[in-house]
Amino acid sequence: MPMFECPHCKLPSLTLKQKLFAGNWLDVNCSSCKGRSCVYPALLVALYFFYTWDVMLFGYLAVHEASMLYLGIMLGGWLLLEAFGLSLPLVRMKPKLPHVSTDSSS
Repeated sequence: MPMFECPHCKLPSLTLKQKLFAGNWLDVNCSSCKGRSCVYPALLVALYFFYTWDVMLFGYLAVHEASMLYLGIMLGGWLLLEAFGLSLPLVRMKPKLPHVSTDSSS
């Protein structure tokens, strides 16, 4: 059930699974136009900074204070960041170039 728009053909042809993969530094291919897309890398850097901050701060407080409250805040923040990651826009990528062999033995 596609629900996200492809930046190439503007059709809703990307699935939730593909959008989640795009948020994990992977490129995705449109099922209708075969165009490659990814999330803009600078946005992913910022998102992963907040993932790290969330785990480091609230994970430390959960262990140091032995409090389930901080563990809950950490998990809630993680889920919130995952939801935010789904809202990040996809950008177009160039098609992959065909592999050219440089074998010079003749």
